[in-house]
Amino acid sequence: MADIFDEIEEDLRRDKMNLLWQRYGNYILGLAVLIIIGVAGNQGYDYWHESKTQAAGNQFFEAVTAEDSLEALISIESDLPDGYKMLARFRVAALYAEEGDLAAAEQAFLDLSADTSIDVFYKNTALLLSVMNAPRSADKNQRINRISALAEFPGPLQGLALETSAGLYLEAGLTNKAIASLTMASSLTEIPASLRQRITQALSILSNKYADISAEKTE
Repeated sequence: MADIFDEIEEDLRRDKMNLLWQRYGNYILGLAVLIIIGVAGNQGYDYWHESKTQAAGNQFFEAVTAEDSLEALISIESDLPDGYKMLARFRVAALYAEEGDLAAAEQAFLDLSADTSIDVFYKNTALLLSVMNAPRSADKNQRINRISALAEFPGPLQGLALETSAGLYLEAGLTNKAIASLTMASSLTEIPASLRQRITQALSILSNKYADISAEKTE
């Protein structure tokens, strides 16, 4: 008797499953297909992104090492993803400076410093480089003001900004301000050893040459 009831129960379960499959089978198949497509699509995107990044890296390297690197970088810049595009723009600006076209170098760095899509650190670096690579005929006060915030407030570029400002003050004949900038830079605790050495040497030379001004700054 128990076997009969087991068979009846099994038939009922089978009929119920068949009914459920008839009602929802298409939805279950559709969901399975969507899951498969999603997994495959995600893996495909990862492969595509990795391939694109690798291709951009190769393209960037070839342009940097090309005989006419400046033209090569300019020609591919718009096709590169954001990271490589920024590197290309920095390199183009540097090449302008190397070729002696300081006006173009200054403007290229200024354009980078104004790009809101770039991280603040790189924007500030470009701003500082725009001053360091500007033509000597460029207005010194404007260049000093351009990096005044970098020189006055703590940050990774403060030491370089102070050193650059000191050089501009010297060119403008404002020795007291140059010494003040170098003195402030020498008090910074987190600057590279090479920069500290340059600042210390420059401050020592200026302090010995302009002892009266140096004495005023230490009083």
